Amino acid sequence: MYGLFTLLVLVLSLSPAYAESGSAPPPTAAFVSLPRIESIQLSPSGRHLAVLRNHEGQTFLDTQTVVGEDVHRVVSTDNREYIITWFRWVNDERLLVGLRVPAAGETVESAETRLLAVNRDGTQQISSLFKQGPLSSLFGKKHVPQIRDQIVGTIPGDPRHVLIALDLEHPLSPDVYNVDIYSGERQLVQANPGPQSGQNTIAQWIADREGKVRVGVGQFQTMVHVIFKQPESNLWRELAMYDLTKDTGLVPLAFDADPAWLYVRDQHRGKTAIFKVNIVDRAADRVLVAADPRFDLMGDLVYAPGRKKVVGVRYSAADQRVLFWDFDAQRLQARIDRAMPGYVNIIHSSSDDGRLHVVQSSGAVHPLQWSLFDEQDGRLSPLGKAYSDLDATALAFPRTTFVTARDGKELSVFLTLPKNRDAQRLPMIVFPHGGPASRMADGFNHWTQWFVSRGWAVMEVRFRGTEGYGEEFLRAGFQRRGLELQDDITDVVRWVIRSDIANAGRICIVGSGFGGYAALMGVVKTPDLYRCAVSLGGVTDLSQLALDSRWYLNQQQGGEVRAGVWWSDRERLLETSPVFHAQEIRMPLLLMHGAMDRAVPVSQGRTMADALKAAKVTTYRYVELPLADETLSRQEDRLQVFSELEQFLTRHLE
Repeated sequence: MYGLFTLLVLVLSLSPAYAESGSAPPPTAAFVSLPRIESIQLSPSGRHLAVLRNHEGQTFLDTQTVVGEDVHRVVSTDNREYIITWFRWVNDERLLVGLRVPAAGETVESAETRLLAVNRDGTQQISSLFKQGPLSSLFGKKHVPQIRDQIVGTIPGDPRHVLIALDLEHPLSPDVYNVDIYSGERQLVQANPGPQSGQNTIAQWIADREGKVRVGVGQFQTMVHVIFKQPESNLWRELAMYDLTKDTGLVPLAFDADPAWLYVRDQHRGKTAIFKVNIVDRAADRVLVAADPRFDLMGDLVYAPGRKKVVGVRYSAADQRVLFWDFDAQRLQARIDRAMPGYVNIIHSSSDDGRLHVVQSSGAVHPLQWSLFDEQDGRLSPLGKAYSDLDATALAFPRTTFVTARDGKELSVFLTLPKNRDAQRLPMIVFPHGGPASRMADGFNHWTQWFVSRGWAVMEVRFRGTEGYGEEFLRAGFQRRGLELQDDITDVVRWVIRSDIANAGRICIVGSGFGGYAALMGVVKTPDLYRCAVSLGGVTDLSQLALDSRWYLNQQQGGEVRAGVWWSDRERLLETSPVFHAQEIRMPLLLMHGAMDRAVPVSQGRTMADALKAAKVTTYRYVELPLADETLSRQEDRLQVFSELEQFLTRHLE
């Protein structure tokens, strides 16, 4: 059949069979190294593959023909100067690559994005498609965009151009340009109506499947405005308007093949559902396309090959399962599932003719792996694995239960217990997710599996404020950090103790981002519950974070709705900030922070360490990683973090 990647075959050949009963657990690097394969995408014709992979801490974007061994390295990085965040084929010879670059702002540390273009053989590389004119550089008349990789759409039949949103003329007011992916030359196709007319500035643009810009979304303070225009019109009209402080209203997603129909996300019986809206015939009723009575549908739309017809929607970024409403798509999914039973199988990329599909397969005890499915003969051929040194037989399957919080709210709880151990009074890791809305991905979780491999049970709870469980559950967490959100974690910890699952004297709370904040507040509010705590990149001063958010693009209003206003809510923000309770922390504490963290500035970690020192706390250790970001993009940082974790947790839990 089809020849496979030489590189990927090599990766597969490295996979050992280690998971015999009683054998030593896999080394830490097997869990936490950068995945050997992060993504694979087919070119439009299906003749070529592009693979984003990691090896010994380096990240590479390689291409190769599906038939044969014509391998090319097109981009490589050590993840210091920049990080590859996404890539896509524009035509069979040219790729666009999104990059994230650390940036130092005038007030706060931030990041910027860039857009690289390169041929599949590595030639004609343009490191940034954004070209600043000579007048801009000499006299500063143009704004230099922070976000330079915002693709609005492609143009059917035009393999040379893409539509890109750039705020060149006015900060935070992007216009849409037709950009040549070979030269970087651009032409304005849609001006932002806000700055010129005094109307609301548009922050997001959506093009239809013919490449015409037809929808815009803007926000003024807390009011969201959605505008649209009909296919052959230049007149913008209002589609929706709502106040973020009161509800989450209509969110436009994308157009179907028929330019009259726009897919949107909106509320339906307390959950977020998918609708179709006819924006040509405004008298037509909107159509409910997909809904789930239990969960929100928050993910991206899924298109049929050729990317014209919408066939389904992913549940969320964390749960990438697809809810299909198209019969042909359902039938294809069923064929793939029969070829790869026991896994959650997702079509990640397809050829335009619909014959070939790159499939990613995973599960709670199945690290991500990649295959090529041929619709013609029904064969599923392996391409490679993300964590080829792990075997499913050594991993532990989580079980789901439900716990009622003190005010009656039902909380989903995930327990993962070590294999081959008596499931009673175990040492336990309480592992709150980040966000606080954005939970970790469902399925395989290398943090959880690493904890369990070391003999520690893991408890994860979807506390109020978590996305995916409905509008009421989400908003119940707004401005309640350190309060009811923390109480939810506490209530579940007390439940696992009462249930004899956890050893009351050997529980440690560990988290990063908001999870790190929750770990710190846990040992402040309920020190009797925990033997120790670990905070990686945790928020320590909510008032300072609220103040800093005003300097980030489009974050002030959304941040204030969810967390609070720096001035009017300062008393609550101060009271629920761990940095002002440093003297109350007497449990062993491991505090870690990356100096390149752009989600939570390293100043938050430094301030907490200074407060602990001033309070004469002697049970903490502060570790600052000079090159680490919030996602631990560098392998060296991942290994250092988990080395610190293993030493600390072993000392206090064993």
